[in-house]
Amino acid sequence: MASLRQLRQRLRSIQSTKQIMRAMQLVSGSKLKRAQGRLLQARSVMGFLDGLLERVLTAAPEMTHPLCRAREGSPSCLVLFTSDAGLCGSYNTNLIQLAESFLRRDTLNGTRVIYIGKKGYRYFTKRGYAAAEAYLDLAGRPNLAKAEAIAQALMSRFLNEEVSAVHLLYSQFVSSAAYRPTILQWLPIQLDSSKLVSSKTATTPTAVEPSSRRATAALEYIFEPSPQRIFEDLMPRWALAKFQLVMLEAFTSEHSARMIAMKNATDNAEELLKALTLQRNKIRQASITKEISEIVGTAEALK
Repeated sequence: MASLRQLRQRLRSIQSTKQIMRAMQLVSGSKLKRAQGRLLQARSVMGFLDGLLERVLTAAPEMTHPLCRAREGSPSCLVLFTSDAGLCGSYNTNLIQLAESFLRRDTLNGTRVIYIGKKGYRYFTKRGYAAAEAYLDLAGRPNLAKAEAIAQALMSRFLNEEVSAVHLLYSQFVSSAAYRPTILQWLPIQLDSSKLVSSKTATTPTAVEPSSRRATAALEYIFEPSPQRIFEDLMPRWALAKFQLVMLEAFTSEHSARMIAMKNATDNAEELLKALTLQRNKIRQASITKEISEIVGTAEALK
């Protein structure tokens, strides 16, 4: 059994750890609140762009764009969003497992992997998956200017036929207590007369459902300039907004996962403190009882 001194040392150590975990939980909660606000704004913008694109397609459903054109003969590209730091529970593990499954199914084409986050980069580069690009300095901060630069580079790769498709692997934010690892086909964007589809096939049961076009009545719109010109300008903006939304989803999920992990760690430390405090009190009680018995025994012997 541990001595009283050892228990006191453990109690001090656990109490210090609990304070650190509690502070990290509060910091993550604050970051989550800010990121969640930006995510809601981005979802609103994405909904507006979806509606605008639907109206343009309703007027001229036969239009197409280079970002919608399928490529053949080039490898695909996987953009993996993970965190730069740890202490976020199973957040990175779930993403890495899904990425491994995707890469194993696509061995023939030699998928190019772009890493956003240190955890995925360190894991896969050690296993032979070289980085086509790596962005390791975001630290969970949703920098939309950086997201735009990454998206523009990916669109250039696609338009130059360096890659045949671009898939985004990230965690979709559901609520403060839930997030879903998801694979989304970002490019080529798939359009038809009845749907605006940003994800051709759900690769997991938790993948994002494709956004269905709302049923619209036969309305006539007056476009200035022409629908084709609006469509050509709108598609890159739509793709860019979608990529920024995905980055916000990933980072918001990261803050949520870290907040939950730190809360669980704080609760576990509290339970361990209670158990060790009870054990310490039992040892102290036994020690006091022993001393009293020795005193009584000595007093009886002196009579």
